[in-house]
Amino acid sequence: MRRYFLFLMILVSVFVFSFDVKSIIIFPEKPYFTVDVWLNKPEGSVYEIGEKVEIFVKSSRDAYILIYDINAQGKVTLIFPNKYESDNFVRANEIKKIPAKSTYSLRISPPYGKEYIQVIASTKPIPIFNQLKELGTARSFPTLSEDVSDYVQNRLKPYLMGEWVSDITYFYVGKAPAFGTLVVDSDPSSMIVYVDGSYKGKTPVTVMVDEGMHYVTVYFGDYTFYKEVYVGKDQTVHVIAKMPSAELSLSSSPSGASIYVNGDYRGETPLTLNISPGNYTITFKKEGYQEETRYVSLNVGERRSIHVNLKPLRATLQLRTDPPDVNVYLNGRYVGTTGQSGLNVVLDPGTYEVKLEKEGYETEVFTVSLKAGENREIFKRLEKEVTFSEVRIETEPSGALVYLNGYYHGETPVTIYIQTGTYEITLVKPGYRTIVKTVVFDEEEEYFRFILSKIE
Repeated sequence: MRRYFLFLMILVSVFVFSFDVKSIIIFPEKPYFTVDVWLNKPEGSVYEIGEKVEIFVKSSRDAYILIYDINAQGKVTLIFPNKYESDNFVRANEIKKIPAKSTYSLRISPPYGKEYIQVIASTKPIPIFNQLKELGTARSFPTLSEDVSDYVQNRLKPYLMGEWVSDITYFYVGKAPAFGTLVVDSDPSSMIVYVDGSYKGKTPVTVMVDEGMHYVTVYFGDYTFYKEVYVGKDQTVHVIAKMPSAELSLSSSPSGASIYVNGDYRGETPLTLNISPGNYTITFKKEGYQEETRYVSLNVGERRSIHVNLKPLRATLQLRTDPPDVNVYLNGRYVGTTGQSGLNVVLDPGTYEVKLEKEGYETEVFTVSLKAGENREIFKRLEKEVTFSEVRIETEPSGALVYLNGYYHGETPVTIYIQTGTYEITLVKPGYRTIVKTVVFDEEEEYFRFILSKIE
């Protein structure tokens, strides 16, 4: 089987570059996902002439990838997709090895220097990817440009769209330069870091870099920190990325509300916070009051004030009566009638006078105090309304003893105030026949006159 070789040409020695390294660094506005590229030797390793190079790529999402080589003179060569491997789709978290086939290999060729391998990954096959794929499968490892700065910044980057990310790695041919250490941290920590366009993880990170100028990028959500830093031989340089703060003043009526920012407790109102620019969910909580939420987007250096009038939690009063169908009044205002299941009324916290009315029954009046958020159930049994009659009882002759339902009430003539209803009246007078009779008192005034008969 015939085998093909691609020699990665390095045309400049002594580590002097014909382009500004800054110009080859590309990264999206935000890290939609991650793509990693590495070689069969650690980053910054030295490869000898004729030594085999293998490239590995892993994407955190399904993606289409593009890989090109940049030599020290600024020449850009398309590595993948190529004439021998045209399928540039990779599955999420699967490692793609290049070459994957034995029909070709990548080997080092002189002269000496530093060389970059860059990968771009996109979730969709954007037009620039399709164009380069057609070119790469038609010709063996075509030269894309002799001027990497112009190519990357003007002919490639403007045409990247959608959700894309990039990564870059480097190696040396024949000899390595002096190295230093770059330490990148941030406030807050755990922010995504790129050094010279290469993803290095989340802060804090420590990386070995060659002597010279390097470019640090730290993502703080919608804000990106960028810094150029020189690292000398055997030197350790620290870069601390700080998110420029914004000021947020929070107050409430009443005060003393607990404040939660994106779910984290931060104190009680009134409260002033110095926080990073970005989007926040602010929650106000206070016992006895309805929870309030506000959404705020803060820019770098912005000062914003938010005041919230907290609303008391409402209470529920459930009234049940026997009998049902009782009219209910709260503080003199009619609010409804109790049914078989009662009456539910939603109220602000406070004290209320409750009046229950139904024809034929005694009116019930009482007060109830409700706390915020309280559910109170009250049962009342109404008594039937009591009415009285003024009853005048006379006899001929007078002086008869009067008994109602067996209870003595005086001698005739007599006036009695008694509850309406049905009674048994008994009239007793010595020498006369006793009279026993059932009577009904249902008027405001009743009058009865009886004639007594002598006993013969």
